[in-house]
Amino acid sequence: MSLSSEPADQPLRYELLGRLKVSRGGLDLTPEAPKLAKLLALLLVRAGETVPGEKLVAELWDQGPPRCAFASLRVYVSQLRKLLCGPRGTTPIVTTSPGYILDVSGALTDFQEFETLYARGRERYLAADFRQAFEHFRRALALWHGPVLDGVPGSLAIASFTAVQDEKRLNCTELSIDAALALGRHHEVIEELKGLLVQHPLREPFYRQLMAALYRAGRQGDALGVYHHARRVIREELGVEPGPCLRQAQDAILRADPSRLQAAGVIPATT
Repeated sequence: MSLSSEPADQPLRYELLGRLKVSRGGLDLTPEAPKLAKLLALLLVRAGETVPGEKLVAELWDQGPPRCAFASLRVYVSQLRKLLCGPRGTTPIVTTSPGYILDVSGALTDFQEFETLYARGRERYLAADFRQAFEHFRRALALWHGPVLDGVPGSLAIASFTAVQDEKRLNCTELSIDAALALGRHHEVIEELKGLLVQHPLREPFYRQLMAALYRAGRQGDALGVYHHARRVIREELGVEPGPCLRQAQDAILRADPSRLQAAGVIPATT
């Protein structure tokens, strides 16, 4: 942990969208011990909920808990309480009869900030305010600094939380690119989409968006090449044809009819 002269009465800040980090007023409080870090992660992914002691023991010792597991758990909780203790001796970890609750009501968390910005972006997107939607989506995505809880030993609870957050991140990314296309910013998203498709080769919306961006950039041949590549990958991996939106996008580009792209889910570009 690093020392800091920042005030001690600042709220705790938890970061999960990347490496686990907890801080208060600039003071890094992230536990270094793997078991403590994993315990904090397990409480964070169920923040505000009771996590039974049996569940924590099973997740902390996934290869089979030792006989002293519950005694060790109480020691870890005590150490974590001291680490997170507030200036007036308050602790965010509450003991209940079946287990423990991590109270984050007075804290800041990056995954809750992401959810708020993502929701605001969706509201503006549905209202066809694509400029504001794009800004909210990009601010939400900027909170990510790597894989969820990167470096924390895995568990079923952490894997489940990670899957949900990763899907939200992808959905947010798709909507941010749709908003960019609606704003006529097709040149700006081409390279980003190529990179996303390397990471997610079966994500059809990214192919559709790349086809639309290339077509609007005057690259009709490249746009059709993307469709043929997508079709080959999807057939090889899944044994099926591309979905209707992708096929409609191909048809629109073949006919050189931008209006048909709207049927494929591409919002008409505005100036």
